[in-house]
Amino acid sequence: MEHSRLSLARRLKLQQIAIFEKVVECGSILAASRELHMTQPAVSKSIQELEAQFGEALFTRSKRGVSLTEFGVLLERHAQTLSAELRLLADDVNAWSNGASGQVVIGTLLSASARLLPQALALLLKTAPKVSVKIRVGSNDVLFPELRRGHLDVVVGLLPQGHLPAGLTHVPLYTEALCAVAASSHPLAGLPAVAGPQLREYPWIIPAPESDVKGSVQLFFDALGVGMPHQVIESVCFLTNMALLVESRAIALVPRLVAEQFARGGAITILSLDMANAPGSVGYTVCTDRQSTAATQRLLRAFRQVAQEWKESTAA
Repeated sequence: MEHSRLSLARRLKLQQIAIFEKVVECGSILAASRELHMTQPAVSKSIQELEAQFGEALFTRSKRGVSLTEFGVLLERHAQTLSAELRLLADDVNAWSNGASGQVVIGTLLSASARLLPQALALLLKTAPKVSVKIRVGSNDVLFPELRRGHLDVVVGLLPQGHLPAGLTHVPLYTEALCAVAASSHPLAGLPAVAGPQLREYPWIIPAPESDVKGSVQLFFDALGVGMPHQVIESVCFLTNMALLVESRAIALVPRLVAEQFARGGAITILSLDMANAPGSVGYTVCTDRQSTAATQRLLRAFRQVAQEWKESTAA
């Protein structure tokens, strides 16, 4: 049977698409029915109706739950786009009807989570108190695909070096270099200058290899003249990293603004390294072909305002 835009519009129900996505997410009809507060037969019936409309099976069923068929994978890709556009429509309608409202879903990296993002959110919520904010922390290899699918509105942090992923627009806000931090009780803390060979004696906490900070990490150790350390802990969880610094003699590699923020509390200190460190660009990333919601646009303006205020205070 041939399908057209109008024929699909007449037959498909948005609720069926929402139920289909929840079953995919949960991996079973029973789990999806619980999250949707529906009966299991009602969820099964909705999936069966969807399968009947396309004349194709969407799931293969087993004792462990359900998994997508090849056609189901195709439908899931389009369902994600539909859901993302519906959420954007809801946000725009809410913003139009109620003023500064809606929802922003943000993906963030360590380089933005300590200062840029909190200050921008404080500014956003001061001018738009009805905006709902969701924050997801991760590396770019996880966050960028979520951004393209429409599950995130913006990703903020250190921008990738080299080849840029297709379909994304990167907006640099300021430059920031990496620095080495350790507990205030660390043997190297307080030294006027720390040379590369001294650093090799200690374990290092560095971002995971899949992070887009990895290029800057390699440049950092090349500038030290010691190469990558042999004993490393790969982690992007800042709370875990800070606890490790306090409990051990490890040294962590973090963005300088993040380090300065936490060094003020006295628990950690920035090591004085005898080297010049090349900075990277911190900014935000949005989808090129998707219009940002009114709430997201407010947040992007807040990012730019915070970055501009930093530049002005630094120049003063």
